[in-house]
Amino acid sequence: MEKKRFFKMAIMALLLFAFIVIPMVVNAGNAAEGEKLVHGRPVANCVGCHHFPNIVTPSTIAPDLVDLMNNLYAEKDRDRLRQIISDANKFFPDTFMPSYGKSKLLILKDKGEDKLSPEEQKKLIDKRIDDIVEYLYSLKKK
Repeated sequence: MEKKRFFKMAIMALLLFAFIVIPMVVNAGNAAEGEKLVHGRPVANCVGCHHFPNIVTPSTIAPDLVDLMNNLYAEKDRDRLRQIISDANKFFPDTFMPSYGKSKLLILKDKGEDKLSPEEQKKLIDKRIDDIVEYLYSLKKK
């Protein structure tokens, strides 16, 4: 009987690891790639509206993301931030911010990414949003 209980507990621990820990690691973005997207034109071009460090003429149209990251977003809010980047209008109906998850703004036509299948484009967009989120979290003061 004790062996059965141990076996069940081991299976549950494995499932927990497989469904929670592994996806968190696999879906982690790349901050360096996210920085390129945030600063890049015509890609995300977040610097066109938001203030970021080391920008010669920072914009003040939209909130300062460094302040937001330091004062509003804790590690537990990572998924919410990802959702906002993906579909800003869902959270802020009057925003001018594009919904990057619903558009092709993160697809680079000059690299032929517009020729990818819709599924491949979606994966690429999701990866790039993860990269942006990772970069934004790198702005937080440690």
